[in-house]
Amino acid sequence: MNYGFYLSTAGAITGMRRLDTVANNLANSTTVGFKADLMSIRARLPENLEQGGVYADTNSALDALGGGTLFEPNRIDLSQGPLRETSNPLDVAIEGDGFFMLQQPKGVQGAAAADRLLTRAGSLTRDTQGRLVLATSGVPVLGDDGQPIVLPDDISRVRIDNRGGIFQGTDQVGQLAVVVPTDTANLRKEGRDAIRLLGGRTKDAPAGTVVHQKYLEDSTVDAVATLAELVKVSRGIEFSTRMMQTHDQMTGKLIDTFGRFG
Repeated sequence: MNYGFYLSTAGAITGMRRLDTVANNLANSTTVGFKADLMSIRARLPENLEQGGVYADTNSALDALGGGTLFEPNRIDLSQGPLRETSNPLDVAIEGDGFFMLQQPKGVQGAAAADRLLTRAGSLTRDTQGRLVLATSGVPVLGDDGQPIVLPDDISRVRIDNRGGIFQGTDQVGQLAVVVPTDTANLRKEGRDAIRLLGGRTKDAPAGTVVHQKYLEDSTVDAVATLAELVKVSRGIEFSTRMMQTHDQMTGKLIDTFGRFG
């Protein structure tokens, strides 16, 4: 294969992956509790160097060009999002490290049964069964006993303290589970405001973590900067595809020229 064509193709594939990531971030720039995806890209060594120099007839000039680019699995930006005040007594936001816990779907078996679903989206409501659930998906939010939290009928009198305790008047009716993963590398985006923690190993949130009632945490995505990055990535893909076309044309001319002497 034409080595330049190979490098250009690798650049285009990486660029399209970046484009998907950036576009998804931009689409969620107004999603409550959304954590941006971070894409890691690394340079790939030429095949000969990756194999420890086993090819004796390699071209050192080609080795010096590198082997294109590779992308690693996306990481999650766990930085703090801005807090926005609301008037809903069931809106809550976490300031600091921590996640709320969600109920797993029924029927989950095998290794996935040990996983836990977490979220930073604090837009909550009371469903027809009286349970505290995510307003966007209806998934129940769990208390520190691992069970869904059941609220009284009159939610206007509900008070949530800075440690997640839920009160009606002076009576405590529930306690939000606020936890941190023991290893953030095991976090995977699940969709619908949920993040799956593989293995499900958590610990209590640190003492500095604060739960704010009548607040929501906005997305960590900077819409303006992300839009500018989207344009930049699109231009990079265009450049890579033009290089692919150039190398393809050069190969065609080479065949046409030397094919006459065959």
